[in-house]
Amino acid sequence: MKRCRNCHVTILDSTLVCPLCHSVLEGVKMPPEQPYGGEETKRSERPGMYPDVKAAARKLNFVVQLYTFLAIVIEAGLIVINYMTFRHIWWSAISGVAILYFYITLRYSIQKNSGYLRIILTQIICGALLAIVVDWIIGYRGWAVNFVVPSAILLIDLAVGILMLVNQTNWQSYILLQLLTVIFSITVLILWKTGVIVYPVVAFIAAAVSFVMFAGTLIFGDRRAKNELKRRFHV
Repeated sequence: MKRCRNCHVTILDSTLVCPLCHSVLEGVKMPPEQPYGGEETKRSERPGMYPDVKAAARKLNFVVQLYTFLAIVIEAGLIVINYMTFRHIWWSAISGVAILYFYITLRYSIQKNSGYLRIILTQIICGALLAIVVDWIIGYRGWAVNFVVPSAILLIDLAVGILMLVNQTNWQSYILLQLLTVIFSITVLILWKTGVIVYPVVAFIAAAVSFVMFAGTLIFGDRRAKNELKRRFHV
């Protein structure tokens, strides 16, 4: 157990520097348990004690490894069953994509403890790609491109709007994601013009919402919005 002189916190794991100020830690002996608040308090619950974050990371890493192993075994079994009972549909590919989706969720959204924005963006994009793959496997009918992809853009717009309302002091940090939804919307409109999308109603709604949100942010955000774009693109 170590202690930081600057932050006055006790570190329970084996790190050599303070996770708060990065100063070199000094070793101390663990004092006997003392009553706190009228009850016997566990060592990890005392004031000034920094939690053993590495222990939680190790447990989560084991969960990811266990899931990876079971996913490979289960998917291999499903492929064999699909091959033995083949009826012109490789349904095992759908299960494989679903397993991959949950792996991405566990690995990049939970284990890495990413920010809310990155988690939302990753989940929505991966969900849309999953729908496209499923549509292609079961015999392409276009429902994923016509409805799921534009709906995903609308979900991103909704998420950005909520985050801007919640984080009003730093709302301009989401303008880059708004620009990304505009690019997605332009891509969807190109798919409509090329005949890939044949039911463009949802695509038109998604494009309109994305353009209006981005334009509104630029107009009402004025200098803060423009400075954010300059900072992002280094101009």
